[in-house]
Amino acid sequence: MPLPVPEIPENRAAQYAANIILRANQAEENVGREYIATYQHTWGVSQLGGGSIHTQQQMQDIIDAMPPTTVLLLLGMGRQFVSTYGTLLPVEYHKAAWAFEVGANNRVVIGELLPVWQSASTEAT
Repeated sequence: MPLPVPEIPENRAAQYAANIILRANQAEENVGREYIATYQHTWGVSQLGGGSIHTQQQMQDIIDAMPPTTVLLLLGMGRQFVSTYGTLLPVEYHKAAWAFEVGANNRVVIGELLPVWQSASTEAT
């Protein structure tokens, strides 16, 4: 049995325009959610004060497994995303979860997990 088809509104242009706006709003929400999910996966964090699933050495090993140019490109992409969509994100997602420095030969050296992500037991040590 076919589903009943609703009547098409007389002002199809307005209906179409409203649909475009709704889709744009949904896309904006999805962009923020996807960035946060990728960020959490990349840095091994999931909640403020919850620590990371990675130790500092494990995070360094992950970074070292990529070519330095790729690491720098990914970090730059994150900065660019935040500069474009930062208003969609909580402030703790505006920079990498781990401190880092760019050393010789563009090698990224991982420092400590930022305090906002550290677990209470990590901060006490």
